[in-house]
Amino acid sequence: MESQVSNELIITFLPSEESAVCVITLGEKEIGRFPVKRQEDKATISSAFSAIAKQLGVRAVVKEKASGEEILWSPVKIGALTAKNRFAVLPMEGADAGKDGSLTAGCMERYHAYCAGGAAVICLEAVTLQYESRSRDRQLLFDVRDPQSRASWEAFIRSLKIQYPDTILIFQFHHAGETADPSFSRRVCVKPLPGFGGDVIDESYIEDYIRRQVETAEFLYGIGVDGVDLKLCHGYLGSQLLRPYNDRNWKYGGSWENRSRFAFETCEKIRSRIPDHHFLLGARVSMYEEMPGGQGHAGADSPYIDLKEPIALIQGLEQRGCDFFGETIGNASLYWENMAPDRSCAVNVYKHASMAKQMKEHLRTETIVIGAGMSVLGDGTENGLRGIEAEKSSLPAFGSSCIRDGGMDLIGLGRQSLADPELPRKLRDGRRKEIHWCRTCNLCSELEMRQQSIGCPVYRETYRTLLQKVRKEYGKPERIITGDGE
Repeated sequence: MESQVSNELIITFLPSEESAVCVITLGEKEIGRFPVKRQEDKATISSAFSAIAKQLGVRAVVKEKASGEEILWSPVKIGALTAKNRFAVLPMEGADAGKDGSLTAGCMERYHAYCAGGAAVICLEAVTLQYESRSRDRQLLFDVRDPQSRASWEAFIRSLKIQYPDTILIFQFHHAGETADPSFSRRVCVKPLPGFGGDVIDESYIEDYIRRQVETAEFLYGIGVDGVDLKLCHGYLGSQLLRPYNDRNWKYGGSWENRSRFAFETCEKIRSRIPDHHFLLGARVSMYEEMPGGQGHAGADSPYIDLKEPIALIQGLEQRGCDFFGETIGNASLYWENMAPDRSCAVNVYKHASMAKQMKEHLRTETIVIGAGMSVLGDGTENGLRGIEAEKSSLPAFGSSCIRDGGMDLIGLGRQSLADPELPRKLRDGRRKEIHWCRTCNLCSELEMRQQSIGCPVYRETYRTLLQKVRKEYGKPERIITGDGE
């Protein structure tokens, strides 16, 4: 037995915080160790030391101790497409469009940075499809009925797909509804909500918006976009129609059949026009809003969370051709902390994980769920979570654990993508110490609240200077809310 062991050159790859470590042992004696910076270097090292072992007349044995994060680099099918890894950049508004909503150089640079950062899926931010009612003064617009808008978007998408052909681009539809800012746009609603209100819209308004979504999806399919997200979350128009509070007696309100009609009709019409599942169809869904009568609540005035309707929603959309769902909770105009946990309420990350798992348990195995709310986790050392080891509470460790457990399929990067769009690439290349971890200070959200271009003031001087200017004019806000026009 001893003779057999001493005749083995053992090449062992161990995980570490910074990168993998290669340990070389001959028998029981360690003869060297060194860092392995890149995943692809492992094959080269194994081959080189195997050749040395052959020259020495001993047998080479390659071993690898798993870190648990390997699943982050495993591909996964979404519809008929394949995501190269388990990271998705969530639809993060930049509010850096032209005054007319047109694409700007800054906006395009942002998306090139996301793509270069290595995430498998990039969700193009909450793009409004009409100029009249919008949440941000400089919100990105795509008007499918405007030839100039069509031309600029076609050129932009072409540039991304030529340079990043293996990146999946998802386009998120957006309509502000009651969260439109009345200082520069028209606020509309399905039923006036206290503190919001707006012009009450009718059936013809919704029917035209459904047509606009279908036209937009067809055009995007034709120019190479990989899919669309219908956005049924965070208190915007999709949520406003779905929530039990919409008990008005009309085609799109009252009963669940009526309140779900907008989502189901949109999905059916898009999938009937585009049966090709190389074009993905999905929706980001608030599983609950945490307001009486909100999405995911038991009745029009009920404060009690009841997931019956959200589950019926995702199952109905799945039956009508949806390939993926984005998990979320909350309403951006009411309780920011639910949607985007910070260190004072990091425990909300467990709510997000639980809702993603609820989705997975009520959908087909092949239907993809993108998790959210994990920017607060960072490297695990400062996230404020108790009762869990720091190394298990980091974003990569916690996210990969959720994926292994079947609780989600991809990790959604929100504020973390603003702090460092290169996180996936840095993790893959063993450059963990170079990652700019999101501090969830919500300074980016403060810029959004003040109708400024949105970015990370912690790591980017441009946004730090902008924040200083905003603070000088408005002072520091007591709380973060967006979309209520206050």
